[in-house]
Amino acid sequence: MCIRWYPSLRMTSERTFTILEHTADKGIYAKGRTMGEAFESAAYGMFSLFVNPKNYVPTASREVQIYADDREQLLWKWLSELIFDFEVEKRLPLDFRITDIDDTHLTAKVYYRKVGEDIEFRGSNVKAVTFHQLEVAEKDGIWHVQVYFDV
Repeated sequence: MCIRWYPSLRMTSERTFTILEHTADKGIYAKGRTMGEAFESAAYGMFSLFVNPKNYVPTASREVQIYADDREQLLWKWLSELIFDFEVEKRLPLDFRITDIDDTHLTAKVYYRKVGEDIEFRGSNVKAVTFHQLEVAEKDGIWHVQVYFDV
């Protein structure tokens, strides 16, 4: 397993994640002071697998509401919604502000730009979020999430 550490790229909130290598998949281990920050870091890390988000400026935003049965499903649905935005709507999510979150619901503002020829991709795009080793937990006041993707 190869692990690379990426420190915060955003000044208003800690944005930290680690890329996890796993056979044919890639994963993200992310953390934050709140569950929302950990979910934001996981989303940022997911898109960092195939594009450098800090190289682009968002041109639009939209509000997202996600409902789920538990924290793990909430993370899965959150990241899956962002993949849908990218793959189907051709919007590249670049930044995230989760404004409300609990164990079964989140509200977020997603800042994005339309996918165009100016976007420089690297590696393989994420195809899907998996439930393999999916974890959302709080320990000693820090929220941790781990998620793997089909690439």
